[in-house]
Amino acid sequence: MALRRTGPGRAERAVSAGVLALLTAAAVWLGCAQSHLSPAVLVALSPPPPPVAGASGRAFATAAFLDDLAGATPAGAVESYDPETLSDRIDGKAELYLAANFKEMSVRPFALPGGARLDASVYAQAAPRDAYAVLSSQRRPGAEPSALAPDAYATQNALYFTRGPFYVELSADRADPATRQALAEVAKSLFARLPAGEASGENAPRDPKALFPAEGMDSQSLRLAAADAMGMAGFSNVYTADYALAAGAATAFIAGRDTPAAAEAEASAFAAFLLQNGYARQAADGLPEGAVLLAAPGSFEIIWTRGGLIAGVHDAISREAAVELAGKLAASLKDAAP
Repeated sequence: MALRRTGPGRAERAVSAGVLALLTAAAVWLGCAQSHLSPAVLVALSPPPPPVAGASGRAFATAAFLDDLAGATPAGAVESYDPETLSDRIDGKAELYLAANFKEMSVRPFALPGGARLDASVYAQAAPRDAYAVLSSQRRPGAEPSALAPDAYATQNALYFTRGPFYVELSADRADPATRQALAEVAKSLFARLPAGEASGENAPRDPKALFPAEGMDSQSLRLAAADAMGMAGFSNVYTADYALAAGAATAFIAGRDTPAAAEAEASAFAAFLLQNGYARQAADGLPEGAVLLAAPGSFEIIWTRGGLIAGVHDAISREAAVELAGKLAASLKDAAP
């Protein structure tokens, strides 16, 4: 009787050794491949850390307004940014805020009762005028006035307003009626928490926006250009409003300066800028005292000063429209400045 072999034979051991060698080679190849993954794969496998909240070691006053909001539940940490880091948050639009004397901002996600996500942002500008410059320059198409405050407007899923030197954005990821109602409630609560800033009442300085004549004005067109108004570098803090008149469309503008001399100097500089760009002086009857009329094909400008105010009509479509709007604006400014 032949003996039975109890262990693997020579051939089996050879096959096993070959398989083990192949597995070892595969492991070495995978190790080498992982060490040379493309940058895109490495980024996907190792996502960047969340942004650091604010500049190192600095306290941000705007963060305190977002510690809690009535009607909303915090859904994440507060992030804060200063002039050096603002572009990390809103790359491409930071210059708009910086030109209006931006100081700092904070943003925090919240959850609304209906489940919508709310991003609440509070920007601190240097003065109420600066906050309005940001608000008015970013008015969204289709925005409607909000009952919250005179300087507030709403879209289907967002609400924007100013309070003192603060500009606020409340933006939700839904546009249903329940979300809009929740946004209004949160806005009311946050508005009450923000300090009003400058004095109000009888001793408050007159709001330049109230100096525009109401007849024919598109109230949603009111804007404040913080810098480089009407294309002239250095022409800052100029309020504008669009009008629809029987003689055609035109834009009125007002800019306050510290002294009458400063107003006269900037009015002359703006007239010189227009002359350099193809406009020519024209005589006209019915102009406000001291006003000049400048004309180019299809565009008419009128400029004058009253005390520390620079006033005028910009880019009127006709001479008649320019003169008519100048007369209305001059009448409105009659008691506004010495």
